[in-house]
Amino acid sequence: MAEGTATSDARERLLEAAEAHFRRYGYRRTTVDDVTREAATGKGSFYLHFDSKEAAYMAVVEASLERFVEAATEALHAEGPVPERLRALVEVTARHYGEDELLRASLFGEQHLVEGRVAERAAQVQRSRIRDLLAETLSEGKAEGTIRESIDVEATAAVLFEIGWAVVRAELDGTADLPLGVALASLNDLVGLGIVTRDRKAR
Repeated sequence: MAEGTATSDARERLLEAAEAHFRRYGYRRTTVDDVTREAATGKGSFYLHFDSKEAAYMAVVEASLERFVEAATEALHAEGPVPERLRALVEVTARHYGEDELLRASLFGEQHLVEGRVAERAAQVQRSRIRDLLAETLSEGKAEGTIRESIDVEATAAVLFEIGWAVVRAELDGTADLPLGVALASLNDLVGLGIVTRDRKAR
């Protein structure tokens, strides 16, 4: 096996082991020894890939965020009119944040352990990636005639993301009165009234 492949394989094993332990025991109760023992590597290998337990934790959270972005990309690149694809994004978002307990704990329950950097990183990753996807999708909607020609796609994408992210945060930190799926679906309906063409509103 080539050295690069072996190094990559060791990192993947460490990530899988770290994710398993963080999900099972949480950040505080997981140790570097736990991770290296399950990954069948030594501490030297761990510190070759991660500066600290916190760095491994951040890598696990970023992997979860990447899975969300991939699912969002698939939803927004699917067949069908743009309003339906935006609705699919709502479902993907509700499902991902509703089911991923590690991500929920990372963003809020154990935020103090990483000095807020996990939540900041989550917003940063999604702000750039999801806004770009939304802008691209809205442009396609204008071209197909389902999204109003007069909207500024970049500004609309930014507003959609910020409002949606605020709804997600309210649900995850326990201050929301509605389940995440219901809140996001309602947001999608309200936003839809403002951005879809008159033909779509009449349906």
